[in-house]
Amino acid sequence: MKLFVTIYNDATLLEHFLRHYTAAGIGEFFIAAGPEWEGDVRQFTDQYPIVLCTDLPILNSLYGSAPIFDMRLRHQGKNEWVAIVDLDEFVEFPDKIDRLTAEAERDGANVIRGIMHDRFSADGSLATFGQGSNLSAVFPVKSRFIRDVMRGCDHKGVLVKGHLDSPPTAGHHRFNGERVAKQILEISHYKWIPGSVDRVRTAYGVVTELGISWAVEYKRVLDHYDAHGRFAWEEFGGQLADRFRVEPPARCTDCGAPVWDGERDYALQHFGTILCRADQLSRREGGPRNRH
Repeated sequence: MKLFVTIYNDATLLEHFLRHYTAAGIGEFFIAAGPEWEGDVRQFTDQYPIVLCTDLPILNSLYGSAPIFDMRLRHQGKNEWVAIVDLDEFVEFPDKIDRLTAEAERDGANVIRGIMHDRFSADGSLATFGQGSNLSAVFPVKSRFIRDVMRGCDHKGVLVKGHLDSPPTAGHHRFNGERVAKQILEISHYKWIPGSVDRVRTAYGVVTELGISWAVEYKRVLDHYDAHGRFAWEEFGGQLADRFRVEPPARCTDCGAPVWDGERDYALQHFGTILCRADQLSRREGGPRNRH
């Protein structure tokens, strides 16, 4: 399977990323990187099947989905399943990827989502690590940080069939024409590494200046970190990985697809039942959805 990723602000996790996804069964990596990151990628091209794309504009995390979509148009078949992730997102696959996509195909789905579990060091600091480090040991704490502190959407499409596009600032949280599979994967989110808080400060300035509504999510990160001088994971439900229990997501009444909190709340308000976006649209159009 092909994987598509953009490097736009830091390449520290790249070797860990390549090892993780190679072990998971990824056969080819398509990486969009700006000039400052080309050298970081090229050092691995002899070890891993990498296609480095250097002719795409790499702006920032806001529009990271744009170069990924451009790469997919060039390199993804119209009915081909691919992986789409950020460099700090490590999907934990419970089965072979082709079996997961085959199951999704039987359900008529074209997107398999993952749910983000942010990982933190035991003391909540921005822990350093080496290339040979076991990230899950360096960052043993799991939490629903995006949901419980940022109050954002922590569901993302990670396996996608065909050329589904994502709205410019949606960050692969939703796709136009998506039909979400019943299964949901776990994503270990290794975002909180050295330099990450400074990068959030910079991003907060950018999105605030642009007037983007979810700038407040970045502010909540900074408010928490500045108040404690660390990530006080014990205050927002963090647990050591061996004690952490994955919460089952809400499910669409019509198709059984996992539904994130915003979808659920909107559907309950407007339809009186829990529906995914596709089935909300189907209800508006006056008929049941045919997934196939």
